[in-house]
Amino acid sequence: MQELMTISEKKLEKLAKKLGKEFDISAEEAFEIIYEEWELVEELFARHKKAKAVKEHFVREINDIYRIV
Repeated sequence: MQELMTISEKKLEKLAKKLGKEFDISAEEAFEIIYEEWELVEELFARHKKAKAVKEHFVREINDIYRIV
């Protein structure tokens, strides 16, 4: 069984800020997306560690999931 990962508030805030800029949405809306797709966020942080890399992969995944161009 995979160990539960703890993601710091600082990393989540960085990710939300970067998503907000990418999608031109508020930080609150970005946090909603993050928590809606929490399992994916955990998986990406486990693989990539840094908010910048997580954001890049997360945006690709979100675009694919929701078919955003």
